[in-house]
Amino acid sequence: MDRAKYLELDKIFHPHNVAVIGASQFGDIASLALLSTKIKDRVYFVNPKYSEIYGRKCYASILDIPDPVDYAIFGINAKFVPDVLADCIKKGVRAAHIYTSGFSETGLPEAIELERKVKRIAEGKIRLIGPNCFGIYCPESGLAIVPESLEQEGNVGVITQSGSVAESFSYFGKTKNLKFSKVISYGNAIDLDCTDFLEYLADDPQTKVIALYIEGSRDGERLKRALKYASAKKPIVAIKGGLTENGSRVATSHTAAMTGTPELWKSLFKQCGVIQVNSYDEMVNAVMAFSYLNLPAGNRVSILSNSGGFSVIQTDLCHAEGIEVPKFTDGTIKQLRQLVPLAGTIIGNPLDAWPVYYKIYEKEGNLADIIGILGADKNIDMLVVQFDQFRYIRRMRQSEAGEHTRTLTEVMLTGMQHVRDVIGKPVIACVVIDPFLEDDEDRECNLMMKNVFEQNNFPVYPSLDAGIKAVSKLFKYASMHVADK
Repeated sequence: MDRAKYLELDKIFHPHNVAVIGASQFGDIASLALLSTKIKDRVYFVNPKYSEIYGRKCYASILDIPDPVDYAIFGINAKFVPDVLADCIKKGVRAAHIYTSGFSETGLPEAIELERKVKRIAEGKIRLIGPNCFGIYCPESGLAIVPESLEQEGNVGVITQSGSVAESFSYFGKTKNLKFSKVISYGNAIDLDCTDFLEYLADDPQTKVIALYIEGSRDGERLKRALKYASAKKPIVAIKGGLTENGSRVATSHTAAMTGTPELWKSLFKQCGVIQVNSYDEMVNAVMAFSYLNLPAGNRVSILSNSGGFSVIQTDLCHAEGIEVPKFTDGTIKQLRQLVPLAGTIIGNPLDAWPVYYKIYEKEGNLADIIGILGADKNIDMLVVQFDQFRYIRRMRQSEAGEHTRTLTEVMLTGMQHVRDVIGKPVIACVVIDPFLEDDEDRECNLMMKNVFEQNNFPVYPSLDAGIKAVSKLFKYASMHVADK
C-alpha cells in the first residue's frame, strides 16, 4: 500500500479522541464499549436531548465540543446523517463510523438516494466507515465495538461486511484465546471498503493472519489485486456469504452487496492464494492455527491418540483434507516399542498409546518423551496430540483424578514445548469432552487442561476433526505461497 494512504488509515485506527453522536444511557453499545477501554477519558457525548450522560457533559452538537475531534460514531436516525456529517466536516473530524442502518441495504429508492447524498457530502472531505456496520475495534488505541471486547492486543486481523460476525469475534476471542490487532466491520462501504482494509492489514506489522467475511464487491478487479497483495504477505482465511440463491438474496438485503456465482468466488480465492472455508467455526479454527503456529515444512502429520478405532477414521479424514499420515521411521518404531506396552495399543501412526497417559511420574519414558520422539521423526511435519481420558482417569484414579490430570497436563506440555520450540514443528492439542456425559468435575478438568495449553500458546480444539481441518489449512497456505517467497 502507498505509504501516505497507509498512514491515513493508521490514524483512523488510532484517534486521539472520539465523539459518540446520538449517545444515550439506554442501550448505547458504542458508549459502553468505549468507556471500558483506555480511550475512556477521551470520549465525548453528543445528543441535544441530554445535558449529561454517565456523569459526563453531553453536547448538543459536535460543533460545541471545545477540543478537536478525530473520530465520530453516528448512532442516529438515517435522515439526520447528512446534516450531522456536514457538521463533522466543519469541525475537522478525520473519519466517521456510521453505525446507522436504513440506507441502500433496504432496497428503497429514497434510502438509496440518501446514501448517495451522504457519499457526495463526504467525498474528499472525510473518510467514512459504513453505513450499517459496527465499525472498528483496535485494542491498541482503545476503539471497541462491544463492552466485552478484550483489551489485550494480538495478531489477528478481521475484515467483515457483517456487524454480527465482528461482534462474534469480539465475544469468542475470550473462549478461543484469540487476541486481535484490528477488527473492522464495514457494512455498505460507501467509502472505505474491503480492499482498503486488506491492503492496510497486509502492511500492518501487528497482524499475522486475516479473517475475511465478504458478501460482495462493487469492484471485482480491485478486490482481486488487494487479495493477491495481502495473501502474498500473510494468510487470509475467507468466507463468502451468499453463495446460494437464497443466501445471495439475503446478502443483497443485508449490505447491498453485489454477489456472484460460487464458482466465480472459488476461482477468485484460489487464484489469489486465499484459504476459503465454509463455516464460521471452520474459520475460527483455522485462524487459531495461523495465529499460534509457524507454517509446516510439509503435509505429513502424526496423531497421538488414546483410541485405536477412531484413529482409522481420522486417517481417512486427513487424506480427504490433503494431509498424509505416513509410517514412522524404523528408528522411531524401535524407540516407541521400548516405551509403549504392546498389549491394547497400536505402535504406528496414528499412535494409540493410552497406557502411557497413566505413566506420568517416571522421569524417563513418559508421555513427554513419546511426544518428543514423534516430533523428531524425519517423516513428520506436524503433530496432533489428543486427550479424551477424563472419565477413564476418574475411574482409575478416583480421588486422585484431579491431581493426576494436572500432572499429566504438565507432562504433555513439556513434550509439546520441546517439539515446537526445540525441534521447530507445529503442535496442536485436541481436548475432547462429551457434552452429553460430562459433569462438573469433567468440565473443571477440561477447562484446566485447555487453559494450560492456551496460556502456553498452543491452539486447542474440541475434536480431532476440527484440529485436523485446521492444520490442513497451514499446509495449504504454505504450499501456495512459501515457494514464491
